[in-house]
Amino acid sequence: MIVFAAKVSVKKVVAGVLVVGAVALGVAVLAPAAAETVSASAAQGEVELDSKLKTNEQRVALLDSYGWQVDPEPRSEREVQIPKTFDETYQAYNAIQLEQGLDLVPYQGKRATLYTYELTEYPTGEEGVTANLLIRRNRLIAADISSAESDGFVHGITEFPENGDIQKEDTAGETADGA
Repeated sequence: MIVFAAKVSVKKVVAGVLVVGAVALGVAVLAPAAAETVSASAAQGEVELDSKLKTNEQRVALLDSYGWQVDPEPRSEREVQIPKTFDETYQAYNAIQLEQGLDLVPYQGKRATLYTYELTEYPTGEEGVTANLLIRRNRLIAADISSAESDGFVHGITEFPENGDIQKEDTAGETADGA
């Protein structure tokens, strides 16, 4: 049997209580300030792609911060399986993600939730354009703006076209001008 004995004085107990109280007070003071910082940055258009996105309002605020106006309710929300190995299509899609600081490779073989939002307007005037957010454990792992038309396009949410600057891709992954 092991016996542990310690001599504790009233001064040590009071000092310990004061330290614990100071830490608790610091957390209580800083936690609301941190939450306000996130809300303020969202309002100023500074939402980072690595922000936690727990609510629909946070997802819409992320899109808004990059200039994308969407219907506030998602058109669809569904669970998807990311393939264990990427074919050419997924490699091309991941290249778009890498350009905006995201990467799907760590999530190969994992499940995630895909939220699709209808854009209220697109700079080229094209109709039916959607914003897609792929989220795993409240973290954004992929995001794109896409058109489902046969000659449609896919690009990252950080890329905002000016009067049709987006090159359209065909099913082979080449741009429409053959490059």
